[in-house]
Amino acid sequence: MCSSLQSNGLSFRLLCAATIVLIVTGDAEPVGVISEGRLRESAARCDRIAERPSERFALGSALEGRADEVVRRCQMEFVKHSRATLEEVAAQDSHWSTTMLAVHSIANWLMHGVLADPLDREQIASLGRVAVQQRETRRLLARVSEQPDVEPSSPSTLRINPHFELSGALITRLNLWWSEATRTVLAEEAARLKISRETLDEACDMVMKSCRSSLVLMAKQFDEEIQTLYERLTHLALHDPLTGLVNRALLVDWLDRAIARLARHRGGLVVAFMDLDNFKEVNDAFGHACGDDVLVELAARLATQMRPEDVVARFGGDEFVAVFEDLSDPLDAAQTIAGRLRSIVTEPIMVNGEELHMTISIGIAVVQGADCLSDDVLARADVAMYSVKKTGRNRIVIVEGSAPNGSTSQWPLDSAESMKS
Repeated sequence: MCSSLQSNGLSFRLLCAATIVLIVTGDAEPVGVISEGRLRESAARCDRIAERPSERFALGSALEGRADEVVRRCQMEFVKHSRATLEEVAAQDSHWSTTMLAVHSIANWLMHGVLADPLDREQIASLGRVAVQQRETRRLLARVSEQPDVEPSSPSTLRINPHFELSGALITRLNLWWSEATRTVLAEEAARLKISRETLDEACDMVMKSCRSSLVLMAKQFDEEIQTLYERLTHLALHDPLTGLVNRALLVDWLDRAIARLARHRGGLVVAFMDLDNFKEVNDAFGHACGDDVLVELAARLATQMRPEDVVARFGGDEFVAVFEDLSDPLDAAQTIAGRLRSIVTEPIMVNGEELHMTISIGIAVVQGADCLSDDVLARADVAMYSVKKTGRNRIVIVEGSAPNGSTSQWPLDSAESMKS
């Protein structure tokens, strides 16, 4: 049999090919019975399998050498779909660095059989995060432009050209442009290098899989960043940026709901309006930065006194307002609450290595029914606090009843004993 094969000009690889035929087809025929055509076809398949690694390396190397061209083709597509020039488009590094990395990842896989590592995949998908950051920056600029005391010219780093603002649709287009440009270059190089169809199809299939995978990751990042941005903006809209306490808007809403609950539950609530005494002297003596530190420290102390059903807000400047609800005897609780608030404020605060002793004026409105409005309650507590300011500070005034001219009680804040009921 061997001599017969040699006489037909077949090498040892035909023996391998014959073995493959038997294994694949299940034929039990002896080798000599297998047609020479089938042997040659199987031998050619063996040759192609053996050549694939070298083909992949050659194709990957060729793609690596034309990475800049792939990026440029994507940029040209961008120009077609926008009013920007090629120079403006090429200057968008955030767009094209990820495109270049994607090309290198495919080339590296072809040459070395190594998939992109998680960090590279994360960077390739980072356009989703960039899109949200651009949206956040645009909103920030809009807010700044609405403020009359801000210079109209913003830093160039914050400016966003509307042609290049990323969106879900644009991210999808960028990926599809990259996929088409990469597969076009692979096909051109495969024809030039006489690369087998199997190797080219394998490479193009990987490009399309990578495109779909990147789109999924980008969409995921976009959604996650949007959710994070929404939560951050919501928090900023409802909280004081310096102290982190709730702001006036959220406090009023909280108080509205607390008053409404009084229609269904017995008891009442207490609203404490607090103003630091002589806080301007702190700013004058130590500077506004130290003054901010004092406010942050006092805000943190006040927050520790709140139960889950209570809330404290920075109302503005050095004013704080706290709402204590679900109180069986709100008038009695008002005195206890005032003493607790006083004690945490009067504890020394270290400023520039010196102990600072603060005092506080407090106006408290006691609410025992749902027949009042939050604005009226806050106004009563505010008026009570300012009456303390007029009579020497460092005191408490409690206003009872729902009418603006309800009965009042007043205690000094220089003695813990005087606060007991």
